[in-house]
Amino acid sequence: MPISKRLSQLLDNMAPPERVEVETFAAFVVARRSLRNLSVLTDEISTQELMRLVMDSGSFDWLDASCEDVYSSEDGEAVKWLSES
Repeated sequence: MPISKRLSQLLDNMAPPERVEVETFAAFVVARRSLRNLSVLTDEISTQELMRLVMDSGSFDWLDASCEDVYSSEDGEAVKWLSES
């Protein structure tokens, strides 16, 4: 199937990184066809499995970085509850 003239013009006007992005998206759209269920199956994964997935992904590794430790237990002020006034 030939590419439409409009799509061809748009691709010609894109920078190489933009073309790569479009190609990646097009590959996703084609691959998506083979998925049986496109909905997010949040009810079918246990909390423990979800926690393991998040921990293994490394997405929150930055929280362990020493440069993120900008506060200590000495920072801030004690909370004054209304009943203490």
